Amino acid sequence: MKIIKIILTLLTLAVGTTFCFKPDLLHGQERQPKKNLLADWRPFQEVPGVNYVGSDKCVKCHENAAQISSPMAHALLKSGQSDVLSGQTLAPFRLGDYSYQVKRQGDADVYSVTDGKSTISEPILFSFGEGRVGQTYVFRHKGLLYESRVSFYRTIRSLDFTVAQTHEVPTSLEDALGREISQKEQQNCFSCHSTAAVSKGQLQLEHLTPGVNCEACHGPGEKHLAAVAAKDFKNLQIFNPGDLSPLEMTQDFCGSCHVSFDKVLNMPEGTDTIRFQPYRLFNSKGHNPNDARLSCTACHNPHEKTDREPAYFDAKCAACHLTSPKEAKTSVRMAPACPVSSEKCVTCHMPKTDVPEMHFKFTDHQIQIVKSTGSHQN
Repeated sequence: MKIIKIILTLLTLAVGTTFCFKPDLLHGQERQPKKNLLADWRPFQEVPGVNYVGSDKCVKCHENAAQISSPMAHALLKSGQSDVLSGQTLAPFRLGDYSYQVKRQGDADVYSVTDGKSTISEPILFSFGEGRVGQTYVFRHKGLLYESRVSFYRTIRSLDFTVAQTHEVPTSLEDALGREISQKEQQNCFSCHSTAAVSKGQLQLEHLTPGVNCEACHGPGEKHLAAVAAKDFKNLQIFNPGDLSPLEMTQDFCGSCHVSFDKVLNMPEGTDTIRFQPYRLFNSKGHNPNDARLSCTACHNPHEKTDREPAYFDAKCAACHLTSPKEAKTSVRMAPACPVSSEKCVTCHMPKTDVPEMHFKFTDHQIQIVKSTGSHQN
């Protein structure tokens, strides 16, 4: 793992990327203030003095209403909104003498732990995840935010340990509850799963909009609405990720939440990186991360529901690859044809890989050749 980190660090320097910081001084000179306040917008940033307006304002002009029903828009749900807990009772999860239950009570969701003698029940504030893979719960206990020790997993349709939570038998009912979330982690988690979560450097749970909505990626829209009303179309005061280079978009912008290669460098050795799409994509041998055909949006439209049919992505592969060995190369499509098949490419070259602790098989975004033995050729 240390060797991999060194190689990736050298690659970072080689491609001339500077994702983690943007210096105020460039070549010894002060940067000139930009007319567009959102010129360098990122999901973790704030734009002082600019307010969020809500997606309902965006859809009045933009035909992207489908985004509101997309999985990203449901990355975070308030108590009582989870379909997982609607109309069903999840079987309790046992750990030693302790029993865990998550259930709907009236209009709210409740997380409970009991040792058979005493019980601690706390109303769930937010459910992280729409539930297609799983769902983790955040609640407040004695004024502090906690992550539930157990989560719901769709494949097994029941509760099991939350990823990264200890599997050891608790020493007390308080210890059994879960893990206290640090302030830094709170801001990171809510910034990626919601919109307008942070204001003046502080997490504002009462003001956030659950889920990743328009302004999470394009920045707060107050100045944009004012510019449109004034017909100042040359200074629209909004951010368009499509203006970024492919490498910036994938690693810097999308990778800020979906985990870029530079973030993996700072992770503990042994971390399973299969579900970190930008990092895995960057590691694809023979594929240029600066090619627009390798950016996240080349295959995924963030405004729509994700298409999960393997055949859908064949056209994406054919943007670079020939579909037949007899086909003539062009200046655009020069990559060789697959000698095995010309359809459902991702089933072999982006295989589903099991992550046991999440009871799910994730698509490995490292483009590769999977040998018949099941091993990967990078």
